[in-house]
Amino acid sequence: MDHHYAERRRGCRNLRDPQRELAEQLAARADRLRAEAGRDGGDGLSVADAVTLAAIQLGLEPPAAVPAPRADT
Repeated sequence: MDHHYAERRRGCRNLRDPQRELAEQLAARADRLRAEAGRDGGDGLSVADAVTLAAIQLGLEPPAAVPAPRADT
């Protein structure tokens, strides 16, 4: 899959070149993981799961979950 369109993505235009390259690698790996998981009638992976798995495989920290707001605040 070709990810040269990443420069046109809304959030990518603010990235520096090393950040953009890393984002493109992560997107490509996540796309491959989703395609592989969906083969042979599998349930596939969600986008979030694929990105997390791709980040782990690339040796990156997966995105931190946003904590739910507390009821007492």
